[in-house]
Amino acid sequence: MGGKSKDYKRQGLIIEYRELGTVSVEEMVHALIEDLHALRDIYNVRYTTGAHLRLPVTNEYGEHLTVRGPSGGHVFRLDTHHYQPACKDYDL
Repeated sequence: MGGKSKDYKRQGLIIEYRELGTVSVEEMVHALIEDLHALRDIYNVRYTTGAHLRLPVTNEYGEHLTVRGPSGGHVFRLDTHHYQPACKDYDL
């Protein structure tokens, strides 16, 4: 059976950020926005479904850190804080 990475190559797009090295969250926001604007403006990408973003969390020296929630527990996954009530999946 095909793995997720093989399926993603056929149906999705991977944007690499490894060459940036360790960057602040603010710098990552700028890079993401710039790349999403390029997808829209240069490559004519208009929609995406089921996208996910994997972020290796580190300190300023590149040492991996564990993300903890307000109650002190480990956080491995976040659901988006963005809400869009007019989702295209439900257009009739």
